[in-house]
Amino acid sequence: MLVAGSITPTRRALAELLAEARARTVLLVSSLDSRDLSLEPAPGVGSVLSELDRIVHYEKRWLLDDSEHQPVGSYDEWFDLMTEVRQRVLQALEQADLLEQPRLAERYHRTLEHEYRRGESILQSMQLLGHGYTPVQARRLPRGRRLADPGVMARFPGGRVRLGADSEHSPWAEERPVHRVELPPFWLDVMPATNGDFITFMGEGGYNRRDLWSDDGWHWIRESQIGMPLNWHWQDGAWWSRSLGHEAPVDFTCPVSHVSWYEADAFARFVGKRLPTEAEWEAAASWDPETQSRRNYPWGNMPPSPHVANLDQLSYGPASVGALPGNLSPIGCYGMIGDVWEWTADAFLPYREFEETPGDQPSFSRFAKVLRGGSWATRIGAIRATSRRPGKPESRYLFSGFRCARDA
Repeated sequence: MLVAGSITPTRRALAELLAEARARTVLLVSSLDSRDLSLEPAPGVGSVLSELDRIVHYEKRWLLDDSEHQPVGSYDEWFDLMTEVRQRVLQALEQADLLEQPRLAERYHRTLEHEYRRGESILQSMQLLGHGYTPVQARRLPRGRRLADPGVMARFPGGRVRLGADSEHSPWAEERPVHRVELPPFWLDVMPATNGDFITFMGEGGYNRRDLWSDDGWHWIRESQIGMPLNWHWQDGAWWSRSLGHEAPVDFTCPVSHVSWYEADAFARFVGKRLPTEAEWEAAASWDPETQSRRNYPWGNMPPSPHVANLDQLSYGPASVGALPGNLSPIGCYGMIGDVWEWTADAFLPYREFEETPGDQPSFSRFAKVLRGGSWATRIGAIRATSRRPGKPESRYLFSGFRCARDA
């Protein structure tokens, strides 16, 4: 799988990766009927069929230089178009010279990651539809283990750190360029906020305390009548949650998921902390203060595996905190890759050193917030410490959680 690194892949390796990605996409939607495929599950959230359509259109544009697009009206229509486009792509790949055309390999990398991203979007839509899902190679997650007491924080000593990615490590403009940032010392939670932590917030009246909410957040919960994370309900004297058609009692030891930026921000105020900036988040996830060097992932430079991070759609949701103890950052923060995307304090804007390049431009917006770290539904080849994702502050359909920070 294409992950952080600078080795130019072979034509055969690319063909195999393209085939694996497409097989996973088809498998994801195999249990949906025509109504579920076409239904928009929530305002502003595309249908599964529209996500499938985006996959093929993107492949045509980036690998065949064909921008003509006529939206498909059914799965059968999509399947026929997808098959025809893929045949043309493989024929073009057979003739390609990847050594002489390094930018072409980047196009394939980008197309693969785009399909990986759309797969997570499909799972988000399926979650909203309440449709059941059985993971490919369904994985039983190990039990969590105690790594630290709740609320324990790790200290980042500050200093000049290197952030961002270059074109060899990421095909996405929003992660570029590599740049230096001077950070003051700060503290970051060793663990993400758990369901148990969030129940304490709810039990202490967190949703009804005006002092904990921003003006926009307070208006949002009053208007939407929000009082618990998405997919939670009270039944038989206990909290239950639903994940892709599967209901179970809320596990207090798992990271809280499906909470908005507004809820994360209010919780942080509740415990006397704040959300981290994205520079703080990335530094804590990847920068080793002792060696003054950067890692591709919190645990090092080896690509993710099921033994170190809960990724790749192999489970029904987040694992208990401590289930994968090797998932530690240089300063000792657990689980910064996998399980849940983590909200940060910043708007989704370009880095100061950002330079526009031809091609797809990121949808930067001061009205969107940045999420970091990936979730259990993120493909292994689509995540690294530099990955950035935008989310509207009210969005709760994302597989999103958070951890808190404070000034040193």
